[in-house]
Amino acid sequence: MSTITPTASVQDLAKSLMQTFDSNSDGKLTTDEFGAFLTKLLSGVTTASATTATATSATTATTGTGSVKFEGFDFSVVKDPLKSAKYSFAAAAKAAGSMPTSKADAEAWFNTNIKAKMEADGHRINWVKGDTFQFTDAGGTFVVDYVRGAASSDPALAWQVA
Repeated sequence: MSTITPTASVQDLAKSLMQTFDSNSDGKLTTDEFGAFLTKLLSGVTTASATTATATSATTATTGTGSVKFEGFDFSVVKDPLKSAKYSFAAAAKAAGSMPTSKADAEAWFNTNIKAKMEADGHRINWVKGDTFQFTDAGGTFVVDYVRGAASSDPALAWQVA
């Protein structure tokens, strides 16, 4: 399903939803296509209720060298890292096979494992400070806090736009 961005208009959202659920591309939603939309929508509502909040649901990606805990990422659908900075970050983090467990480690981890991949995908990294970075791409310039609970005993990679 489409991701709603802060700059997306209602018309853009409607167009994106039509493209996603209009399986025969006739510009109209059939009863079956609308049913698929409602099923997807209701499963998201059920999932959000069951986990108390989307941002707190966690996925652990096991890699060859360890595991990386993600919160707020949906790996059930394929996202294009060239268009999505969030999923460019996630792909690089999965490939790294590790994650920072403190703010002190976060900046070096990002510069070593994430920065080059995101820049290769077209997302210019402007600066990195601890577990926060700023990037610019076709969507604009954004600041992201990427380690939830960096000072806790249970940190996770997250995408928290400041």
